[in-house]
Order: sequence, then structure tokens, then C-alpha cells
Amino acid sequence: MTEKRYRIEHFKAKSLEMNPLSSPVERDISVYLPPEYYEDSSNSYPVIYYLHGYGGNHHQWTVTSKFSKDGQIQIDLIPKNVLERINLDRLVFFEKLDEEILSSSLRPFIFVQPDASLHIPNIYELKNQRGEITPKGSFYVNSPYTGNYRDYIVKDVIGYIDKTFRTIPDRAHRAIMGGSMGGYGTIHIISHHPKLFSVAVALSPGNFEHKSRLNMKMINPLMEEMVGTEMATILGERTLKDILDTCDLIFSKEEPLLPTLKFDDTGELIDYNQKAFDNWKKYGLVKMAETFANNLKQVKFLINCEENDEFRIHESTQRIHDALLTLGVDHEFEIYSDSKAKISPHALGIGYHLLPGIEYCLENLGE
Repeated sequence: MTEKRYRIEHFKAKSLEMNPLSSPVERDISVYLPPEYYEDSSNSYPVIYYLHGYGGNHHQWTVTSKFSKDGQIQIDLIPKNVLERINLDRLVFFEKLDEEILSSSLRPFIFVQPDASLHIPNIYELKNQRGEITPKGSFYVNSPYTGNYRDYIVKDVIGYIDKTFRTIPDRAHRAIMGGSMGGYGTIHIISHHPKLFSVAVALSPGNFEHKSRLNMKMINPLMEEMVGTEMATILGERTLKDILDTCDLIFSKEEPLLPTLKFDDTGELIDYNQKAFDNWKKYGLVKMAETFANNLKQVKFLINCEENDEFRIHESTQRIHDALLTLGVDHEFEIYSDSKAKISPHALGIGYHLLPGIEYCLENLGE
């Protein structure tokens, strides 16, 4: 029954109807069901909802079967000298979850990954390892310019999963976690809907509310090894520019920030439209924590990041942590150093912390 437990579900998301970008209303959801699901129909299960990162979509899930091509890390496309330095045993595949559940290391659960891309291409038409143009991401927010992606998760996705599978459909047995853009989405969603989730895990949460992000330089070490420093630098600049362009599209389309940025000869930011940037900051995680502190206090909450994250997310994660401390929001926090992740601290940092994040969720969900 393995093929039936690793599922791609297709459904209609009413919250995305009439969205301004005409992004598809018909959406895919990747669903993992535990080994015993079809053997004992009397059991119901807790659910962990995982939110993918920027560039992810219905063809590129974070967690898949070892034998699937629809994964974030396509093993056969990575050079052997690089692959040897990736600890595959620490990455999560559906087969790994099976092993952990069958050995009683994890309690049985359902793992759900919705597609929350905008289904429009990045501005440079950059491609993933599969040769597909990666899409812009929604950041899981309700935006008048892109659509109601927060509602899509909390109404459509949860509603469909609870109706279709044997879940325990209450807050005590529902967790949410995500990486990068999905880490941002996790905090954004629990800020607004603490009565839906009892546990949340934000892995390297993306956040663009500080002006230091506007002229940031980024080189992915893995890409540098694969294509050289010059091309990796160009790809880093384009990746960041596309993300900033998406922030304009979602947060400030009527008064975009990007065209107003001015830099001196050294690349330092010297001027920008403050009103446009204030529109971005309304969606920032520090501002969100300040606004929804009482909501965040209701959720068991973990946030972490690798200290050498090439997107410098460790800096914004530290600011979020400091704000949460000031506001008295109880949470677990770590800026960790992982030598095994140094060839891609952002992606591998998240990948290596998926299983600990799942363990944290299951330990804190109701019995």
C-alpha cells in the first residue's frame, strides 16, 4: 500500500478564487500517511502541516520519497565531490518517516505539504535543478495584490485534509512548521490563528523588514563550487532581487520600493522611499510579534537558524528572538553551527533540522 500512502491530492481552493494574478485555484497537496493507516481504520492521527520555501511548488516538495524526482535536493544532479559532503542520513524522506514510526521513535502522524507558489515565474527566469523556471512565492499572506494565501492554508487546506483523511481535527493535535519563506509563513499564520495550532516550528524564517536586506550580497557556497564564484555571485544577486521584487508585488505594489533604491559607489544604500518600506515593515515578523504577542503566547513555539546562513537570516532571526523576549513570549530559540551544512547553510541547515522539528511537534502535540 506504499504508493497510496505517499499521495498527491488535487483540490479546489476557494480562497484563491478571483485572485488578482489569476493563479491556479486548482492546487496540489503532498500527503504522507503513516505505515498503519490502511491497516487499522479505527485510528485517527495528529497532523503536521509543512510550508515550503521560496521557489517551491507542486513539482518541488521539501519531503518526498527517496525514489521521487519531485524533491528539493535532486541527488543525481549534484557533483560527486559535493554529494560526499552531504549527510544524507540526516535528510528526511518518506521512507525515513516510515522507519522512525515502525521503530516507535516517532508516533504515527500525517504530514501535509501544500503548494503555495504564485505560479508566476521569477523575473530572471532562473531554473531549478530539474530545468524548470522557479516560481515566485506567496509568503503565505493575504494580499490585495496576489490573493488570500493565509486563508488558503487555514481554511481550504486544513478543511480538505480533515474532511478527506482520518485526522484528529482539533488544535491540540495540529502543528505547523516551515523553512525559509515557509518559516515566515509559520510565524505569520500562528500570529493570526493561534486557535488552530498548538505547536509551531520556524526553520530559518525569511524576513525582509530591515533595511540591511536591501543591499545584501549573497553567494551560495554549493553554487560557487558547481558554477564558480562569478556566476554564483550573479545568481545570488538575481535571487535576492527577485525576492525583493516579490515583496513589492505582495506588500507594496501601488508604491514599489525597489525602483527607489539608491546606492553610492561602494554599494551602500543611501536613499529609498520610506513610505514604501513602511508597507513592507507592516508584514515584518518583529512588527507581527509586537502586534500579536498575546496570540503567540498561546502556541508552543520553536525558531532556529544556522549561524552562517548565506541569506543572513540568522541576523533577522536574532532580532525576532530579542523582540519575543522583550514581549514575554515564551519560545525555544537557537542559532546553531553545523559544519555539515557549510556548503549550503540555508538549505542544508533547514534540511538537517526537519526531523528534529517534526520530533518537537510530536512531543508537544496532544496524545
